[in-house]
Amino acid sequence: MRRITVIAMILAASVIFGGVCLAAGPSVQKLGENARIDWTGLVYIATGEGAMPSMSEEPNRARAYLKAKGYARMAAIANLLAAIEGTTISYDAVGKDYMEEAAIRQKIEGYVRNVEVTRTTEEKVEGDTMVVVEVRAPIFGQSAPGSVLLGQERSRPAGGEVKVITKYDAKPLQSVDIGAAKPSEPAKPYTSVIIDTTGFKLDRCMSPKIRRIDGTEVWGSINVPTDVVLERGIAAYVTSLEEGRKNWRAGSNPLVIRAVGRAGGKFNSDPVISDADSKLLLAENAKSGFLNKLNVIIIKDGRL
Repeated sequence: MRRITVIAMILAASVIFGGVCLAAGPSVQKLGENARIDWTGLVYIATGEGAMPSMSEEPNRARAYLKAKGYARMAAIANLLAAIEGTTISYDAVGKDYMEEAAIRQKIEGYVRNVEVTRTTEEKVEGDTMVVVEVRAPIFGQSAPGSVLLGQERSRPAGGEVKVITKYDAKPLQSVDIGAAKPSEPAKPYTSVIIDTTGFKLDRCMSPKIRRIDGTEVWGSINVPTDVVLERGIAAYVTSLEEGRKNWRAGSNPLVIRAVGRAGGKFNSDPVISDADSKLLLAENAKSGFLNKLNVIIIKDGRL
């Protein structure tokens, strides 16, 4: 029987706390050859293949099909797991060995408890019948992979290189000149902050950090309940200043700051603001605590 190789691509985008972020772009985004993420439906999607046993291995063709479907499902879940974990999983074995390897099966199925098979098709490869299975798992929720990743990220030591980019990748999309950020008026404190990053092609992230030009953090490493982060993240994303002002986090008097760059490690998910604006932001937050309430909105390029 054809040997099944499950090789999952390294995660090109993930979710949770700074180092695990999602790149900007279309709502459906590829995570290698066999997995993708749908930001509209908020689900991970992956596919896997399983070869049908030969006649000599399994004369009952209906049973052979079910075996191939089982192999394909496990391969799809393995690809899904690898995309979620951000690691490369390489497993080379005949289908039955793959299914019988309890440790691998438990790890895969236990990690993505809400996996659902959404499509099954057949393909002919060099005369053999291959069953292709598509599976999906929600990004967020109590039993979703995000909660596991969140625990891993919180336990990981801080540090690592921070790269700051202050050159535009594209012409800024904003047609409104927001001007320089100014202190709030007496008796009228700011209720939120809106950071305009258009032109920098900022990567979307579930928990971004606001940084200074030297890469140091202004805000972002905060202790909030896991369910809050998984449900809505610590910041909202919009595609225009008008949309940002209408967001429920904005309140009646948002502070609007123009970013001067983007930063991060593997993914550039952190808005960079000037030193003057960082001082103003912290001073204004001391008055009303809008950062503590997660009233942060980021204007980014492209689709959400």
